[in-house]
Amino acid sequence: MNSSIEKTTTAAQRTPGQGIFYGWYIVAATVVGIALGYSVVAVMSFGTFIQPLQEAFGWSRGQISFGLTIIGYTAIVVFPMAGMVVDKIGAKKVLVPSTFLFGLTIMSLYFLTDSLLHFYAICVLIPILASGTAPLTYSRLIVAWFDKRRGLALGIGLAGVGIGTTLVPVIATRIMDTYSWREAYLGLGIIIIVLAVPVVALVMRNSPKPMGLFPDGEIEHDEESDGHEGKWFIGFTGRQAIRHKSFWLIVVSFAIVGLTTSTILIHMIPLMIDRGMSRAEAAGTFAYLGMALIGGRLLAGYLMDKFFAPRVVIFFMLGPVIGLALLADGATGGMAAFCAALVGMAIGAEFDVMGYFTSRYFGPRAFGQVYGYSYSAYKVGAATGPLFMGVAFDLVGRYDEILWSMSGILLIGCVLVAMLGPYPELPRELKPVEADA
Repeated sequence: MNSSIEKTTTAAQRTPGQGIFYGWYIVAATVVGIALGYSVVAVMSFGTFIQPLQEAFGWSRGQISFGLTIIGYTAIVVFPMAGMVVDKIGAKKVLVPSTFLFGLTIMSLYFLTDSLLHFYAICVLIPILASGTAPLTYSRLIVAWFDKRRGLALGIGLAGVGIGTTLVPVIATRIMDTYSWREAYLGLGIIIIVLAVPVVALVMRNSPKPMGLFPDGEIEHDEESDGHEGKWFIGFTGRQAIRHKSFWLIVVSFAIVGLTTSTILIHMIPLMIDRGMSRAEAAGTFAYLGMALIGGRLLAGYLMDKFFAPRVVIFFMLGPVIGLALLADGATGGMAAFCAALVGMAIGAEFDVMGYFTSRYFGPRAFGQVYGYSYSAYKVGAATGPLFMGVAFDLVGRYDEILWSMSGILLIGCVLVAMLGPYPELPRELKPVEADA
């Protein structure tokens, strides 16, 4: 069976006259879209608005942080379904309208009232409308365009999270200092619609085949479909994937990463302000996290193409173990910036890893669905961590104890990743084109 469906590569070279492989334009558009997508504007930049909302409406940090918990738990339900839709109709048909609606939703926060229910209702709406702007959709596109250089391409494309995390809080803070937090939300929404929507609409293509190209820009002759009417589905279905031990090790480890890194990701700015920094200085410290996030994306992507990915992941996860412990011990100033960088390196690796693990352990057949499960697991942790952090602050007036506990919990995640076995041989099945899993 395997011999009958083997690929025969007649050449492995860049298409003559092609110039830059179009897949790299997909990667560049991913950088822009991700930098202005759900993960950055709704999640990574959430902490930028905690103190302004606290001052404007008298809400506690726990109450405000619960908004992110709502965003996260709504995403848990929505994202696997979004992944199945992406698998069914293609990433671009989901990405473009979702980006536009996300921009409008962020703009609507300009009209936020002092009702917590109003705030929470928008927090429910954000992941529903913005699910297409999450790394899931962009990763699906990059996996279709790259194979041998998949890790590097994911690393570069998803570095948009780091670029956005570096720039968006600074932009929002400057708008707030000049006008108010309302204008900051309005400005971010306008930037999404004016910049991100045209880029993803004009550049993105679901796969290289309609353009006469192949992954990585190589010329290949694929004998799998010769003489057959149908399409080869490579990898596991969603139902098959969840029966594998590797699926549950990946899911739980991502939940732990989300839980631990999100605690400092969302509360870094208020933590630094509590330790004597101005809002601008705190945003500057947070920028180190964003810059390290970019480095983590690129380095992790490059290393995963060269080495066994779980070993690369463990290396990156040890950084926030140290960083969280140092912050719990009272780090400020330059040391706090160093801690933020250690956390940022791990966050930089996680979404690359999510896409890479999904493609290597389960294949492209149900990529969106399986990635959606992993992302939902991550969101379980990411939605819970900031809430614990906010409630802990409301109860005892400091963050130290929960930071110590998160550092210890992340070590458990390292153990789970270490238990992953080698990449499996992916199954292949010939089915009619209209059939899908």
